[in-house]
Amino acid sequence: MSVISKAIQILDFLVPQGSEREVSITEIGRELGMPVQSVHRILASLCEHGWVTQNPKSKKYKLGLSVMKYGFLMWDSLMLRSVARPFMEELCSKTKETVYLATRENLEGVYIDSIDSPQLLKISEPIGLRLPLFVGASNRAILAYLPADLRERLLAQAQWERIPSLKPLSREAIEQDIEQIRRRGYAITSGEATEGTTGIGAPIFSYEHTVIGSLNCAGPSVRFTAQQVEKISYYVTKYAELVSEELGYRRVHRGHP
Repeated sequence: MSVISKAIQILDFLVPQGSEREVSITEIGRELGMPVQSVHRILASLCEHGWVTQNPKSKKYKLGLSVMKYGFLMWDSLMLRSVARPFMEELCSKTKETVYLATRENLEGVYIDSIDSPQLLKISEPIGLRLPLFVGASNRAILAYLPADLRERLLAQAQWERIPSLKPLSREAIEQDIEQIRRRGYAITSGEATEGTTGIGAPIFSYEHTVIGSLNCAGPSVRFTAQQVEKISYYVTKYAELVSEELGYRRVHRGHP
């Protein structure tokens, strides 16, 4: 059995059964049929990364905060999809364009749900598509509302010549665009992730006033006339705000979380 398999077994064993559970190395070894030395080494590694914590008095072990953190992240993602879905359907019905729901994972934006346009000529990107937060309207709408210090770090660390965009990007251009996004409440990009396409994205906020995702409409650029951009940006912003409100967010000033 691999070390990873043993670690997973130990984590499963530590899952509370109705109440918080603390167990000793000896008990873990006996119940799982593992040598005490192996259990000790694995627990030491799990403790180092916050998956397990040791009670300094009893010397027994229980699940750590990292398990809770990743559990909450998964719950937030599932909750976001569940809440956003009916609004995505309405948005698609109003605009007749493909609708995407995106969230942030570290330095990237990820599509976690979508509804295809009913039109023959349409954009259809796969669920799970990942792109840097600098690329595309759905991601830039998230980037623009990240905490200023985090956004500054991302901009400072970016290797612009390696950003997978079909159009050249620079820090100066992104900073200018962020100002516009925050002023009008939505992002719009053309031909960055996919040639000949335009996307309009608006941020989604949690009850903690933290940006957690974005709602995005995308389609062939030939259909995104000035009149259509005005119409679609209105609906994208409206439904992103409705999703945010459903999640408990209360907006104070337009364009600012």
